[in-house]
Amino acid sequence: MSAEKLAEENAPEEKNETQSGAAEASGNDTDETPEEELKSEYIVVAEDSPPNRNILVHLLKKMDYGVIEGEDGAAAWQAMQNSGEKNIVAVLSDIMMPNMNGIELLRNVRESEQHKELPFVLITAVADKEYIIEAKSLNVNGYILKPVTFQRVSGKLKELFPDKKFPAVPS
Repeated sequence: MSAEKLAEENAPEEKNETQSGAAEASGNDTDETPEEELKSEYIVVAEDSPPNRNILVHLLKKMDYGVIEGEDGAAAWQAMQNSGEKNIVAVLSDIMMPNMNGIELLRNVRESEQHKELPFVLITAVADKEYIIEAKSLNVNGYILKPVTFQRVSGKLKELFPDKKFPAVPS
């Protein structure tokens, strides 16, 4: 009986730790849970819409990636520069954002000695020919059309990383 009581007392504490970790993870790009520190691969997400950014972060975490997020291209670029030893494996970026749009972020990545080979995927609702031509000239690796879904994100990542084993995640 005392074992049951002990389990009951410990269960809420574990739940609270998980909840506080989730709250921290949804904060700014410098907050990390201990679980995230153990991730071996990180994807940078640049998205100015909080709901869209949250969906992307949630989907990527379900796929076992760590996430470095920015509310626009400038914040994502700064986070990349401050990422230290994190193994960044790709960038997913909205096109239309304030401060630095997705094309400008793509240009910065391609001009960076450290990051120039990273797969870069633009997330967009626009099919503006001018953006597509410019992105192609900067060697964009692909596009994900909005609305963002698990199928679209996982499909694109499987295309980029065909040898990677992804966890089975219910859609």
